[in-house]
Amino acid sequence: MINLLPDSHKSEIRAARANVLLVRYIAILAAAIAVLSGIIAAAYVVLDEKETLAESLVEAHNAKMAPYEATRTEAEALRASLSDAKAILDQKVSYTKLVYEIADSLPQGVVLDTLELDSSLLGSPMTINARAKTFESASQLKDKFASKSAIFSDVKLLSLESGSTNVSNDEYSIQVSVSVVINKVALQ
Repeated sequence: MINLLPDSHKSEIRAARANVLLVRYIAILAAAIAVLSGIIAAAYVVLDEKETLAESLVEAHNAKMAPYEATRTEAEALRASLSDAKAILDQKVSYTKLVYEIADSLPQGVVLDTLELDSSLLGSPMTINARAKTFESASQLKDKFASKSAIFSDVKLLSLESGSTNVSNDEYSIQVSVSVVINKVALQ
């Protein structure tokens, strides 16, 4: 078909077609905005209802928990007390265990003369004085202490003397002094 319309009419027809197309796009855009606004509004309503429901559940839960609040406070106080007690007990040294270890380390025929135990002496050299019946049992004292390396370390024989005048019983006439370091870690 041959178009015999003047150029001014042709441009108006083209503009009219473009306007119709733009109006359609605007209508589609407006519909999309309306749909999205509806979705957002519906989501807001649903979320607001959920928030209200959650707040009511929290209030109901708090109402149920109110009678137990005193118990919870007491439990927290007890937990704090127990953690303090645990800290104290972790620093405790069992002198009973230490005395049993020392007694177990004494060979036959050896008795303790003096023994001073203090937590400040643990981990540093201390002297253990004992009396023995024979030189052999006195020399075994150092070996027995050295054999228990988990409890005692740096064991040294300081002195071994016979015929001391302080002895009331002539049966234990040999005096022996041993220097040991008591490992604090092994006694906890």
